[in-house]
Amino acid sequence: MILNTLCKTLITQTDDLVIVYEANFDDGGPRIVYVNPAFEKLMGYSADEVIGQSPKLLNGPNTDKQTRYKINRALRKGRGIRTELQKYSKSGQAHWLDMNIVPLYDDEGNLQYFASIERDLSRYKKMQRQLANMALFDSLTGALSRGAFMQHADKEFTRAKRYNRPLSVIMIDIDHFKIVNDQYGHAAGDRVLKIFVEAIEEEIRSTDVLGRIGGEEFTLLLPDTPLKSASYLAERIRERINKYPYIAGVNLIDITASLGVAVLTEVDNQFKEVLSRADQALYKAKNAGRNKVKLAA
Repeated sequence: MILNTLCKTLITQTDDLVIVYEANFDDGGPRIVYVNPAFEKLMGYSADEVIGQSPKLLNGPNTDKQTRYKINRALRKGRGIRTELQKYSKSGQAHWLDMNIVPLYDDEGNLQYFASIERDLSRYKKMQRQLANMALFDSLTGALSRGAFMQHADKEFTRAKRYNRPLSVIMIDIDHFKIVNDQYGHAAGDRVLKIFVEAIEEEIRSTDVLGRIGGEEFTLLLPDTPLKSASYLAERIRERINKYPYIAGVNLIDITASLGVAVLTEVDNQFKEVLSRADQALYKAKNAGRNKVKLAA
C-alpha cells in the first residue's frame, strides 16, 4: 500500500512525461490509457483529450518515420526501447523527447501495457545547436570559423577537381589594423571588423563563402569562378571597403585592405596549395604599398 502511494506520488510529481498505453495493436491500437500532469503541462492536452487516442496524435511533420518504425517493431515484439523522437504539442510546438518505453506485465506474466517515460530535450537540443554554431561561425563577425571554412573549402576543392570546374580564392587583410586597436581601443576594432564583413558580404554571391582565418585576415572562397572574374570581384571589394563608413562610437575610421587572388590549377593536389598562393599574392599587395589587389603568379 505504501509502495503504491509512493509510486503514484512519484508519477504525478515528476517533471518527466509518463504515458501508459495498451499492448493491443488491433483496431487501430494501442491506445493511451493514462498521462501524468507533466504530460498535460508540456503537450497542452488534458488527460480527457488523449485517453482513448492513439499515440500517433502527437506526431507531426518532423517526427522521424524510421524511428517510429523501430519503436513499433520493438513494441510488437513485446520489447522496450530507448530512443529520441520529435513530438508535437496541441499548439503545434515541436519538442524533442528522450523516450524510455518499458513493457508492463500482470501477475500472470501477460503483457498488458507499455509505459513511456519521456524527458523534454528541447533546451538541450537548443544548446547543441548553439554550440554547433559557435564551432561553425566566428562569434564576432558571423563569418565562418577557420576550421569550418577549411572543411567547406576542402569539399569545394574536391568537387572542382572532379568536375574540372574553376575555383578561386581571395585572401583579404585589413591594413594597419593594429593602429586601429591602439588608437581607438579594442571595442572600436571589433566594430570595424563587423562593418568590414558587412562591406564584403554586399559584394559577394550566396554561393561564395567568407571565413575569418586570423585576427584581421579573411578568406573568400569562390566556386565556379575563374581568375579574371575573381580579380574583378577583388577590386570591387577593395573599393567597397575604402568607401564604407566605419563608425565606432563618435569616431569615423578610414579603412583600407590588401587582397591576394589565386585560382585552382591542374597541378594542385590540396586546397592548401591554392590558399598558399593567395597568401603569397596578399603579401605582394602589402609590399607594394597596401590597399591593392595582386594576383598569384
